[in-house]
Amino acid sequence: MFIAGIVVMSLDGCLTRHAQAGTGFASAADHAFFREALRGFDCSIAGRKTFEAGRESILRARDGSRLQMILTTTPARFAAEARPEHLEFRDQGVSAVARELKDRGRTRCAVVGGGGIYREACALGLLDELWITVEPLAFGEGVRMFDGPVDFAFELLSFEALSPQTLLLKYRRALRP
Repeated sequence: MFIAGIVVMSLDGCLTRHAQAGTGFASAADHAFFREALRGFDCSIAGRKTFEAGRESILRARDGSRLQMILTTTPARFAAEARPEHLEFRDQGVSAVARELKDRGRTRCAVVGGGGIYREACALGLLDELWITVEPLAFGEGVRMFDGPVDFAFELLSFEALSPQTLLLKYRRALRP
């Protein structure tokens, strides 16, 4: 299964503005890119905080083709919002959920946040590609994609301007000798 991490961040590497949850700082260009990119995936993985930050739009979306898996230590808390084959909640790690998705016949998975989910997916070598939208903002503090020591290598595949201010970088996982 192909797995891509899709991320929007500030110039200084923050996924959130200070203590605010979600990607409210993302530009219209990134939102349009994100919506279009997700059409190319049959499943996605996100954490509980990412779900809670985008709950309204996630629940409003009725596109049944993409199975959204939300990782949480309390899946029963979200039972009323779960919809089998559309929106499911799991108390498992990224690796176990990715394996389950593959076993269920899914072939293209988007990892869409948050920071802990990206770190775990990278640490396990699960991401084939990493797509990063860089917004021309700096926050100084907020959730970071990689907080603490990490050692991941990627190779640049492409870059494009989503707008005069917003840049999209696409990387693939580098194989180390």
